[in-house]
Formats: sequence, C-alpha cells, structure tokens
Amino acid sequence: MANTDFPRGLVPLDYPYMPVRAYRVSTGADLFLGMPVERAADGYIGPVAVSSLGAVQSIGVVVGFLGTMKRGLATNDPFLDVSDLTPPTPSSDTGDRYALVADNPNQEFVIQGDTGGTLAALADAGLAVNLIYRATSGNTDTGWANLEFDASSSVASNSGICQLSRLEDSINVDGTENTVAANYQRWIVRLLHHQNRSGLNPIPA
Repeated sequence: MANTDFPRGLVPLDYPYMPVRAYRVSTGADLFLGMPVERAADGYIGPVAVSSLGAVQSIGVVVGFLGTMKRGLATNDPFLDVSDLTPPTPSSDTGDRYALVADNPNQEFVIQGDTGGTLAALADAGLAVNLIYRATSGNTDTGWANLEFDASSSVASNSGICQLSRLEDSINVDGTENTVAANYQRWIVRLLHHQNRSGLNPIPA
C-alpha cells in the first residue's frame, strides 16, 4: 500500500486556526490555498520563492480570499487569479484584493513530500526543508497549491523555508498508516524564518 498523493501545500494543523488576518495582495502572481507568502517592502504580500537557498522568509500561509472592501471576490474561482487583481466593473468595485493568511509564528502545518531523493526518516525531525511545485503552482479546479516539501533538500542548518517537526499520525485513503521514508509522506512542519517573529528577520527590500 502507499501514502495518499494529494498535494495541497501547507495545510494549517488544527481548526480553528490560530489568528488569520487579511493582507493586501500584490499584482505579481496567482495565489492558491496552502501557498506561503511574504510581506514585501511596499506592504503587500506575494508568493515566496520556495526553492531558494538560504533563510527563506514568509509571513504565513494562504487560507482564503476576499475582494475589495473585504467582500467576496468578483469571480467564483477557488483561487486568487491575477486577473482578479484588476478592479472589474462596475467602477464602484475598486480597491485591493486580500488574502486571508494564517500568520501566527507558532502555527503548524501539514504538507506531503515529493518522490525520490533522500526521503525523510523519523530521525530527521528538526531539519530544514525547501518546498517544490509539481508542474504548476496550483490546481485551478480545487484552488490548492501544487506544493510539496522537497524530500532531498533536508539540511541540518537554518536554510530552507520549513522545519520538520514530526510525522503526521494519519490514515491514507487505502486504510494504511502514513509511512515515513516513502513517497508522499506527510509531515507536520512550521515556518522556519517567520516575518512576525520579532528580532529575527527584516522585511525584504
């Protein structure tokens, strides 16, 4: 039997989540549920360069979307399409779009690993990992990010965006247990370099 393959990015552990706040979205790229975002120098948020080396900063993870004046979006898309960032008609519907972000530095998330590489073992808890998109940044039908942790990127340093905490204790759709050192293993992680953790990381320029 095998672990369930369902990439959804970073899914907040426990419901209700720790504080969720609305952040204004930049016009750079589509946003999907489960996608980590960063706060830029202009005060807007956008997607994190997840596979970058070094201390990758983020403000939190997207869990929902709002339109202008914090109303619903103008379309029924399950994600924030960059085309939605141009205010639609009527002209009264102008202003910024928002993403709802789980932004507490202590929030934990569940994410599945990819295939191949040096897959994580239970002893790898505490290591840092990068994330990786599978083909595209998100699924436009479900709204979830096509995002996994890179199972070959774990390092005993402060590089990477997430820190492995522990293997998720869960059951696959075939009735088997989530298994470590296998494809699509699911881990509980935290954001390693959080922009709301005072004194650690400045806002990037």
